[in-house]
Amino acid sequence: MKLALAKRASFVCSNPDCRALTIAPADADATKVIYLGKAAHIHAAAPDGPRNDPSMTSEQRVSIENAIFLCSSCADLIDRNNGADYPAALLLEWKRRHEEWVRAQLNLRRDAPLSVVDGTHEATGIGNVTALDIQGAAIIRPGTVSRAAGEGNVTATRIGRPSKERP
Repeated sequence: MKLALAKRASFVCSNPDCRALTIAPADADATKVIYLGKAAHIHAAAPDGPRNDPSMTSEQRVSIENAIFLCSSCADLIDRNNGADYPAALLLEWKRRHEEWVRAQLNLRRDAPLSVVDGTHEATGIGNVTALDIQGAAIIRPGTVSRAAGEGNVTATRIGRPSKERP
């Protein structure tokens, strides 16, 4: 269960203010890693633990649904003051948002030739006026707006290289 939790979090702390990487190659031995991640309980595993929920069964207490993956610092932090500063609802939200973030990062290269376009793109002028010029493959997110106005060659959205550059 602990390894599955770490993998679901991509070995990254689920605290949105931290997001520390929790695994790295060890220097001394090429077959070893340095690992600082922890599986932490959202609701306490024991009756006197932080964020105890007495209505939970023992199976629920040890399930992956009652666990969040954190770096060792954040895991210690959430249990201070018997967890009063980090309620279960907050930790559940961290976990949900973190898993969404991990899914959004899946296979996403920062140098990829695929552009993600969103927001509002506007241009006005005289001559060649283009509000949004996409030169390669792109994902255009819902709600993207492109407006161009003026005199001359006015294009709100141009996708692909201009015709003179095409092979």
